[in-house]
Amino acid sequence: MAITTLSQAQPLMIAHAGGGINGHNYSNSLEALEYNYNKGFRTFEIDFSWTSDDQLVCLHDWKKRFKKVFGYSIKQPLSYHEFQMALYNSNDLHPCTVETLSNWVIDNPDVNIVTDVKYLNIKAIKKIIGTYPKLQNQLIVQFYQPEEYPILKKMGFKQLIWILYQYKGSLKSVANHVESMDLLALSMRASQVKKKSMQGIQKKGVALFVYTINKEVKMNKLVNNYSVSGIYTDFLSPN
Repeated sequence: MAITTLSQAQPLMIAHAGGGINGHNYSNSLEALEYNYNKGFRTFEIDFSWTSDDQLVCLHDWKKRFKKVFGYSIKQPLSYHEFQMALYNSNDLHPCTVETLSNWVIDNPDVNIVTDVKYLNIKAIKKIIGTYPKLQNQLIVQFYQPEEYPILKKMGFKQLIWILYQYKGSLKSVANHVESMDLLALSMRASQVKKKSMQGIQKKGVALFVYTINKEVKMNKLVNNYSVSGIYTDFLSPN
């Protein structure tokens, strides 16, 4: 499903890490996807992490967020088999694997998945679509460095988000780079969207998305005062 229009009055609402469920965030779980789909979300951001044997699972990180979801700490990333065993032994939330995510997305063709891969992003995206090519049309790929943009365009992705949290360059350099990019959006912290350079980019027609917002008052201020057209959220309503 292509996202073609973004309205200032109604920003695109993105369920962060699958969206919150029962007061929990960062779960990237099938339960969260289903719960927030039923709430009306159709765009979901999902985190991907590498297992010790070079597979991908839907997890923000192997430290704080692993403990948050599974209830115990580990010293190093699990293997894919060990992760599946952790899922089997979980009585609560079950983070996706790429396989279970793919099955869920294909069963819900009106859904888009925004990818967030902290390390080896291009390798991960190639692996995902190489194994599950039907996913490609429902992926909105986030990238972190401008050098990734032409690679992803060559791979055939039409909807791309440049998310700035890993970028070390200046905001002025962002403005220079985006002049030659066809982006769905630039994604950033709320503090960044207020900067003159970012507002200048927005006035040239580049959509600005902000993460992660869970207060309606703050969301309304960002939309009304700074023309933000996309909001990543754990707990806000999608409409």
